[in-house]
Amino acid sequence: MKHFRGPALAGLFAFILVSAFSAGAQESGSDIDSLFGDEVLVGPEQPSQGASDHGSAATSAANPLQGLLKTEAVKIGGSLTGKISATWTWSDPWTDGFDLVNPDSHQLSPVLQSLVYFDARPAEEFRVHGSVKTAWPFYTTSGSTLIPDVRIFELFSDFQLGDSVYFRFGKATVKWGVGYFFSPADIINLEQIDIFDPTAQREGPLQFRVFIPYGKSQNTLSFYAIFDDSTTPDFSNTALAGKAEFVLGNYELGISAYYRDDTAERAAVTLTGPLGDFDVFAEGVIARGSPKAFYTSFTSASPYYTEVSSGDVRTTFYPSGTLGFLYSDQENNITAIAQYYYNGEGYSDSDRTALFNSFKSQPALVQAAILLSIANGDITNFPLFTGRHYAAANLSFSEIGGSDFSASATGIMNISDLSGLVQPSLSWEIADYLTLTFSTTFGFGADNTEYGLLFQGRPVIIGLSLSAGTGNF
Repeated sequence: MKHFRGPALAGLFAFILVSAFSAGAQESGSDIDSLFGDEVLVGPEQPSQGASDHGSAATSAANPLQGLLKTEAVKIGGSLTGKISATWTWSDPWTDGFDLVNPDSHQLSPVLQSLVYFDARPAEEFRVHGSVKTAWPFYTTSGSTLIPDVRIFELFSDFQLGDSVYFRFGKATVKWGVGYFFSPADIINLEQIDIFDPTAQREGPLQFRVFIPYGKSQNTLSFYAIFDDSTTPDFSNTALAGKAEFVLGNYELGISAYYRDDTAERAAVTLTGPLGDFDVFAEGVIARGSPKAFYTSFTSASPYYTEVSSGDVRTTFYPSGTLGFLYSDQENNITAIAQYYYNGEGYSDSDRTALFNSFKSQPALVQAAILLSIANGDITNFPLFTGRHYAAANLSFSEIGGSDFSASATGIMNISDLSGLVQPSLSWEIADYLTLTFSTTFGFGADNTEYGLLFQGRPVIIGLSLSAGTGNF
């Protein structure tokens, strides 16, 4: 482990301290409730990032303390998700034939999960927010011991210094990148974006944040100390980050930097704003080092892989970038989103092909052991995002012709190896809180490609799900 550069940590905290006491000279006039609430999930209909964020310039409020006034009661709410899903899979009907009544496998998946939050504001300048998650069957097992499945998703406090500097300490989602399906700038949150639920709030780390709004256009400065999500936090795995955001007419420009001694430094530029009838969003990132695990080959002996350590790539530079757009026709209830992603931390074409061929050359039992190691989290970053060029898109049409039917199609493709998946779906809102969805998923790509390996072929999956009693409270 490399020695942590203590002066960097000391320097950042000194800068934060100086900024905190000098920011009183900055202009005020921001909506403090929106500033404190930008990363809080009050209800599932308010994602922490997504299409609604792109191209929206912030505005000032008449009362900068709106929403932060002392309240006598603690606000409690949350969401409940209930779903019954069934899938039928035909592994490779393109060559084996398609027998509708005889799928290769089927699965029934009932889902019942909930998020419950509390929000307390006992003083005008102090707020505490927390949320917990649980899911059926509400316990996990460790040997013969049953452990309740309840986890703290967020727990933090917001407080302030005058009307100019705002602090947060605790575990919370960090709104960092602007990408919809992909966000190379966001190295901070603990979860990746789910392609099929990209607006879902993702779990964030333990952090200390200093937030400084200034100027009439609500420009902002943010500084973070981000603590490692492990039982052994140390100076070497504590990250430092800073971000400046500017409103330039109808556009929002962000410049950010991230430093963690044992893995990487990153610098990023983000941009969102309108372009004709489209909202565009873009990220450009340069990283020195990477937290990802890289592999050179797979072997027939445990642990089945040859790994490149993070120290071996600590001085390697990785440029990444993404560009996307959102189009919304509210009159006809049509929304289209598309995004391209250059993954600088992916493998070159030759290295990727050699790695996949190394896996495919192993006996079936070894391949099964490697897949089990992937499922258990021992082998990470394989085969997902091993390419360098990706694209994803979604087209949705809600309340078709004023009816209770909606349709959508989502697709993702690894352009580097020409593999991916497409999932069209049709939903029928039978009644309030009761929706039936029919979907099909098509996987494509050769056996030695990302999605060919993930799907173990070119399957067709038919799904039927009933969303029952899903809503906010």
